[in-house]
Amino acid sequence: MGIDRLLIMGSLLLVSCAQVGSITGGEKDVVPPQLVSATPPNGSLHFNSSVIRLGFDERIQLDRFRDKALISPPLDAAPDVRIVGSKDIEIRLNAPLAPNTTYTFNLGSALKDLAEGNTSPDLTYVFSTGSSLDSLGLVGAVVNAFTGVPEPDLFILLYATDDTSTFRSGRPTYMTRSRANGTFALDYLPEGQFRAYALRDKNANLRYDLPNEDVAFLDQLITLSAADSVAPLLMRSFLPESPAQSVRASSVTADGALRVVLARSADTVVVRDVARTGGSLSWIPEWNATRDTVLLWPSDTTLVSEGTYQLSDADGVLDTLKYRPVTRMPFHTGITVAMIEGPDSAWIRLRASRPIERFDAVRIRCEQDSIALPFTPTRSNEPRTLLLHAKVDPGSSVSLTLLPKSIHDIYGGTNDTLRAALGRALGSATGSLRIALQDLPSDGSFILQLLDAQRRVIREGVLDGTSASIAWDRLDPGIRSLRLIDDVNGNGRWDTGVLDVLQPERTWYHAELVNIRASWDITVDWSLDEPDP
Repeated sequence: MGIDRLLIMGSLLLVSCAQVGSITGGEKDVVPPQLVSATPPNGSLHFNSSVIRLGFDERIQLDRFRDKALISPPLDAAPDVRIVGSKDIEIRLNAPLAPNTTYTFNLGSALKDLAEGNTSPDLTYVFSTGSSLDSLGLVGAVVNAFTGVPEPDLFILLYATDDTSTFRSGRPTYMTRSRANGTFALDYLPEGQFRAYALRDKNANLRYDLPNEDVAFLDQLITLSAADSVAPLLMRSFLPESPAQSVRASSVTADGALRVVLARSADTVVVRDVARTGGSLSWIPEWNATRDTVLLWPSDTTLVSEGTYQLSDADGVLDTLKYRPVTRMPFHTGITVAMIEGPDSAWIRLRASRPIERFDAVRIRCEQDSIALPFTPTRSNEPRTLLLHAKVDPGSSVSLTLLPKSIHDIYGGTNDTLRAALGRALGSATGSLRIALQDLPSDGSFILQLLDAQRRVIREGVLDGTSASIAWDRLDPGIRSLRLIDDVNGNGRWDTGVLDVLQPERTWYHAELVNIRASWDITVDWSLDEPDP
């Protein structure tokens, strides 16, 4: 018994002294599956098989093959795909193949290894139903027309004719998908002329048939020839403006505005109450910057929810809407305060949550260094904005007090007590920026914008060929970027394109960021002949 006890105690001692650790299996596998066999062979000519079998060097799995694999030219019916054993896949074709045509099967991320999920984006199987493989190619990139940001996962579609209706109702002749960095490559193409499009295909039918699908197109046909190479393509994607005006959405905000989202920008809209027989009801419009969304503020909210409202533009009736609040309107109108810099003075901007009917300047108090600061109140073109024009010295702080009932909105609401501390930076705490543009066309109008890190506009100005420079002073320090818009129609904003008719207005982004520093005067010479970043 004593020996058994000693053996047990010895075993426990060995266990307690053992070090706890994880078992390692060497370095992590990062190599994607490699194609080691193909039946018929990869690159086959006179292809006439209905079944393709591909073998790999490790166990594999399929991941949404129909969504992620690309077959070009596209087949009339999707093939059936299954794993055979653990390392092979079988592709069974369900549609006839065109004669004398080169087909490419880009498996991309549709196939990955079983252990680590590694994919092989460039894994391609190719064959021809004719006597030779087509060998021409195209490369390029897709960027957002406004932001200049690369656009991944857009289909690049080629059509063998100049019939633009095929983009809306037919199928492409050849296709691929843009990579994560916006670049794309189309290989194994024949000689001929093609029209090129890009499409963010929302419903996976390879057709532009939804109003929320981004597109891009080239103005000229692409001519592929063995004798001449084609320069890399740059395609600029955009969301086309709707060909017809319509109401896309409507709702009532918490503060009582009827918010209407339109399919395209509008100059004006008219609201008519089709049910009211007595009294009068008017609406105050408040447009966003692109004039495709409007807040319609009713002059009277009494019984307004019982009405029916016909919305029209210059071309006729757009829709009939209801006014249905989902929350009760707050009693007090909210106020936000900001200091707006001017060349030699500043404005204090008061922005109410509802349109301002009147204000009581006596109940608004401004102090600079504990001394009363005179100001001149001015109504803005914006119905919810009041400006206080005051002589605020650089480096000084302003104490603003809004006593109750300083601001009265159109629904009888008033502000609660508000106190805010504002100030202007010293000139030595701000920077200056001078921009001079070279090669600016003399017959156009351009908008130059200074943007913050979130690409919000800090300053902007209008340029043309006769005035190709601008200066901005009293800029807060920070990293900024520059954007130039070719304002073709001269309306003061960027405009999208019209498919097959008009490209979106061109934008340029300066290749380098601008570091605004306190007490620095920075000059940027910008040549538009420089390549896009």
